[in-house]
Amino acid sequence: MADIYQLFNVFILSISPIVECRGSIPYGIVTGIDLPTVLLVTLIGNCMPVPFLLLFLKFAEGWVMRRADSNLLKRLFVRYVESLRRRTGEQVKKYGFLGLVLFVAVPVPGTGAWTSSVVAYLFGMEWKRSLVAILVGVVCAVTIVTAFILAIGIVL
Repeated sequence: MADIYQLFNVFILSISPIVECRGSIPYGIVTGIDLPTVLLVTLIGNCMPVPFLLLFLKFAEGWVMRRADSNLLKRLFVRYVESLRRRTGEQVKKYGFLGLVLFVAVPVPGTGAWTSSVVAYLFGMEWKRSLVAILVGVVCAVTIVTAFILAIGIVL
C-alpha cells in the first residue's frame, strides 16, 4: 500500500500544468504504488482543474486585457494566446471535438488538459462539449503514457 505522501505527490504532479500524466504515472510506478491506484489518482488530478479552467478563463482574460499594453503579464498572455492559436487553430477548426480530443491525447509538452482548456475557450467551443472532449483526451493520454512506460520496462 502506498503511503499518503506518495499519493499526494502523484496527485500534485497530475494536477500541475505541463507535467500532468506524463510525470505522475512514471513517478507513481517508480515509487512502487500499484498501477490501478496510480491511474485513478492521476485521472482525478488531471481532470480536476478542467471545469474550473473552462469557467474561469473568461474572467481571467478580461482581467489581464484591462492592463496597460506595457504590462508584462498582458504581453506574456497575448504571446501565449497567439502561439496557441497558431499551433492549434487549424486542427480545432477542422476537426472540432475530435481535434480537441487528439490535442489532449498526444502526451507531449504543450498539450494536455490545461492547454486544451485554454484552446477550447479561445475557439469558443461549448463548455460541456469542451469538457467531454478534454476528459476523453485525458483518458487517452493516460492510456498512452501507461502503455509507453510499461513497454520500456519501468514497471517492476
